Amino acid sequence: MERTVWPSAGIGGIVRKFLVSLFGVVAIFIPVASHAQVTAKDIQVAARVLNFTATPFTGTVKLGIVYDPSVAASAADEQALTGLLGSGLTVGSINLVAVPVPIGKLSSTPVDVLFLTSGLGAAGAAVGTQAASAKTLCITTDLSATQAGNCAVSVQSDPKVQITVNKATASASGVSFASAFLMMVTEI
Repeated sequence: MERTVWPSAGIGGIVRKFLVSLFGVVAIFIPVASHAQVTAKDIQVAARVLNFTATPFTGTVKLGIVYDPSVAASAADEQALTGLLGSGLTVGSINLVAVPVPIGKLSSTPVDVLFLTSGLGAAGAAVGTQAASAKTLCITTDLSATQAGNCAVSVQSDPKVQITVNKATASASGVSFASAFLMMVTEI
């Protein structure tokens, strides 16, 4: 039996180049998960945050879901949140009711709390400005929005619960929290 040995630059090199090219093409067509969709657990954590404000929320709370219909991640968050909240979600003494708010109608839609969807980037600054002017708490799952000062609080429930409070943004919005709560969160 005769055995053929392929030179390294021969068929093995061609196969290697083909596989590298194939993986490169596949990477272009498979979307990267840069945004995790809002979960029911995220909403429960956000609702618990409302219990730790200096004047805790109770009863029906209109949650203004601020989104941009032209931004896929933002629109996906709005759809997910609206679906999760349905006709209202009760967490403790609070019943969260979804109020979708297109970013262009932000100043004309009365809500109790703002929820900033992901993916808005610099456009999210308008939400921070509105929250400060209306003295309204803003919550998000987008940590970068809280770091940028567009939202006072960010929540994350996976892989573990993490709450981040932007002190300056919270103060500008007239929001303060119980000192016991502040000991359990990250303040920036």
